[in-house]
Amino acid sequence: MPFVKNPTLLQRYNQALNLRGAAMGLLPSEHDLRMLVIDIDGTLTDENKLLHTGAVEALRKLEQAGIPVGLATGNVRPITWGLWRFLGITGPMICETGGVIWEPQHEQLLHMADGARSRAAAEWLSTQIDGLDASGIESNAWRESEWCLKVQEDDERIRELLSNSEWPDLKVVRTGFAIHLAEPQVNKGNGLLKSLEIRGISPQQVCVVGDAPNDDPLFEVAGWSIAVGGAFESTAELADVKSPYFRADTFPHLVNEWLA
Repeated sequence: MPFVKNPTLLQRYNQALNLRGAAMGLLPSEHDLRMLVIDIDGTLTDENKLLHTGAVEALRKLEQAGIPVGLATGNVRPITWGLWRFLGITGPMICETGGVIWEPQHEQLLHMADGARSRAAAEWLSTQIDGLDASGIESNAWRESEWCLKVQEDDERIRELLSNSEWPDLKVVRTGFAIHLAEPQVNKGNGLLKSLEIRGISPQQVCVVGDAPNDDPLFEVAGWSIAVGGAFESTAELADVKSPYFRADTFPHLVNEWLA
């Protein structure tokens, strides 16, 4: 793509890519991948939470080719379901970083925790850290299994305090949009395994795409993993492939390669 005046972050990223002459495959040369499961925030969206329309069209093409697409997200069930429905996809919905697994086509709704301890810990933290807002992010109004604090809170201090509290086992996971407080069994990897058990699909037949530390457990259990361009470096290091394309710009290239 040519240089443009005052380029957006995506354009700057892709200009640098083109200048390097980078070209790489996102999938193994031979595979038996039968499902795609993706993160939403920072993966299907940009840093402003705006959907990439080219990615939407690409995911629909994959579905039309008989490859189910699922969502594995830190988002709550109402948001996940709305996006799942409007995208026109049929794969699993793994919500709240794996705390809620919803398979409406299989009449299965699983809760891995009830969120009570996470919320109580947030309330206690607000008495220990000056200015910490225990109410957290807006979507907590619908949370069923965990609690999320605002992204600007000090996650290192939170971990330190919780380690000496009545909630030392709670996980503290930072993403680009929130700090998640969750029970130790709650993660996207466990959520994916539950969904695949319902569907009778092997984890080795699943490709996952993400950008943040809450996607790390997905990468550990799936047959193939892709970190989008712009991902947390620690997450990118765990992936089978680091996409050279910025965030959701990965998907048109991935689907074209998958269907070639």
